[in-house]
Amino acid sequence: MSIIHRPVIVGVDGSPAAFGAVRWAADIAVRMGRPLRIMHALGVPGPYEEITDEHGLALDAATEARHWFPGLHVTTSTWYGEPVRVLREQSRHAELVVVGSRGHGGFHALLVGSVGVHLAGYSHCPVLVVHHAERWAGPEAVLPSDRPVVAGADGSPGGQQALELAFREASARKVPLVAVRAWQEPASRLARRVNPDRLAADLAADLGQLQAKDPAVRLEPRVVHGPPVQVLLDAARDALMVVLGARGHGGFAGLRIGGVTQHVLEHAETPVLVARFA
Repeated sequence: MSIIHRPVIVGVDGSPAAFGAVRWAADIAVRMGRPLRIMHALGVPGPYEEITDEHGLALDAATEARHWFPGLHVTTSTWYGEPVRVLREQSRHAELVVVGSRGHGGFHALLVGSVGVHLAGYSHCPVLVVHHAERWAGPEAVLPSDRPVVAGADGSPGGQQALELAFREASARKVPLVAVRAWQEPASRLARRVNPDRLAADLAADLGQLQAKDPAVRLEPRVVHGPPVQVLLDAARDALMVVLGARGHGGFAGLRIGGVTQHVLEHAETPVLVARFA
């Protein structure tokens, strides 16, 4: 019986940012032992259906991916329909969706405020938004390999998912994992005061459970006083990527993406991986 491997999906539009995103997606697919699927959405009125790739953008990107990573299994597809809808629907069958934060053409809306944020809230699998992905589009560009993975760990279910996903990335890349827990004094005098020592103990316990999966991963817990968005942006400056849950503590139950995650998505300079699961 054959085993079906869920692919890593990446959206392309012919822009340098899209080719940089393909490079990240191909690298991750190799590390995960998954096939790569390169998708192009025409973004024109018409039925939501796959068509023949008349423009060859996905095919061109596939040629580059095979050149970068010989032996990688790559497939392509081109669709009528809005890019965000195409990627959201195809995420049902994917291990990961990757997009660049800037683009044009068929994926003209590949801006963090549109496709990236929407997928972070509605994708059926984790989403990687590669900021300024054009940096890795050229043949001479080298992907970062020795920086740590940073995870936002706020103790919520989404934060736990982010920790687990970040640990997987750190283990596969053989780099340290920096787990960041931000805290602030409560706005109301009547609210219970924050105990940083307790937060540190809880974070250490969460990391201890993960450490057993791969003792070789170096763990660095950080409990930092300050606004969560700024704390995470500061930690992300020297990171390979920052991993966040789609939602954390303090948000409204009906929101598909939390305010902290959205702000980091919009302002981070490093790739942002959102731990999103169906």
